[in-house]
Amino acid sequence: MRQLGRIRSFLVTGSMVFIFFWSQPSFGASLDSKKYSRIIWGYLETLCAFGPRDPGSEGYRASLDLIRKVGKKYADQVLEHPFLVRTSMSSSQEMVNLEFRFNGTQGGTPILIGAHFDTRPFADEESNPEKMLEPILGANDGGSGTAVLLGLAQYLNQHPVSRPVHLVFFDGEDFGAKDSGLKLLGSTHYAQKLAQEEKSKWPYWVLVIDMIGDKDLQIYKESFSLKSSSSFLDKIYQVAREEGLKSFKEQVKYTIYDDHYPFYLMGIPSSVLIDFDYPHWHTLADTLDKCAIESMFSVFSVVMKTIRDL
Repeated sequence: MRQLGRIRSFLVTGSMVFIFFWSQPSFGASLDSKKYSRIIWGYLETLCAFGPRDPGSEGYRASLDLIRKVGKKYADQVLEHPFLVRTSMSSSQEMVNLEFRFNGTQGGTPILIGAHFDTRPFADEESNPEKMLEPILGANDGGSGTAVLLGLAQYLNQHPVSRPVHLVFFDGEDFGAKDSGLKLLGSTHYAQKLAQEEKSKWPYWVLVIDMIGDKDLQIYKESFSLKSSSSFLDKIYQVAREEGLKSFKEQVKYTIYDDHYPFYLMGIPSSVLIDFDYPHWHTLADTLDKCAIESMFSVFSVVMKTIRDL
């Protein structure tokens, strides 16, 4: 994900002290805040223990195994969408999107909730040139969104909502170097395949979750999201207001090319929830200690309460 000021190219082809919001008894009461906070944080700890999770790495393969295991346990259907990315004239990289489908209780067009599970292969925002070629851990950028989606899978299995929900773990969002065009690869591939389907099968709404683990969480409205899905954003921010969450900011601050963007181009209502005010973005300092379960659970709770009413 990049702010417009740093536009990315778009390609077309341990112990932890938990805080559970006791000062707000109504917050997350029906979502069992203690249980799901532990579940989500446990997933993030596991992902970080795998190390960097850039495509082809050992941590990447371990992440795929974890996602597949969770999907097999909780989803009504698990789909894999493999694709090949040419990285140069002589080499290519295998990638795959994983999708959990939940049927819902009343049918209808699905809500697609996505997050990228890959992490950046190099720390190109490091000030020390010697560290720039090292892969990042991506606790927040790649880890937090994946952990929340895995928690959503367990919740949806036990508490189905009316509409079908498709949880999609996108690959290759953070793969290429600046100006390489090798970004948003998984979401672009998914959108291209979706474009071949009848529009009646397209998602009712696409919601992307990215970098939502920051201890100082600040989620501003994003401009593509506002243009594409203002009514859905209104629902999200209404829930956040009702829960007294000051981390959801009503102002529009960024224009960001993230995994919602390929769907935005198709005319599908598409939103991203992201905290781009993260000082450790694309650096080796994006580690577990920079994240907070309070931040992740607040997004989990707002998303679940929003989609229950759609």
